[in-house]
Amino acid sequence: LEKAKKSSPLPGMDINPYPLGGIFRMWAEDSAVIIPNKKSIIQAGAPPMANPMGQQVPLFACMEIAQEDENGKPVLPLFFELEDAQNAVSQAVSFDGGKADDFEVVGLNLPEAVSLLTNAKEETTAFQFVPPKSSLEHIRDYL
Repeated sequence: LEKAKKSSPLPGMDINPYPLGGIFRMWAEDSAVIIPNKKSIIQAGAPPMANPMGQQVPLFACMEIAQEDENGKPVLPLFFELEDAQNAVSQAVSFDGGKADDFEVVGLNLPEAVSLLTNAKEETTAFQFVPPKSSLEHIRDYL
């Protein structure tokens, strides 16, 4: 945050936790900027020197670890950091058996996920956006 304040001195710049839907709506209306985690964009295939500004927010998922909601409908967790997705796969394997190497973590971006959700039929898999563990820890330490 301090580095951002020095390089782009905007009044009121701060770290503010917001619901993802609200932030995405603000981004779609050009009222906000969503800057993805640099490590995540590199893990999603961007070159190491890529500037996160203007990049799509990457998401990571493993189709085999969907869980059922209270109505028996599958819910697929979408992670913002590759490590969180890999940890979820490891946890699923420890509970259900199998080998983690048999589970593929795939990437997509936030606008693709929103498009899939808005165009989905009622009986399709739902998504659950999982906040990054590192962000939760950062916010907890910051507050």
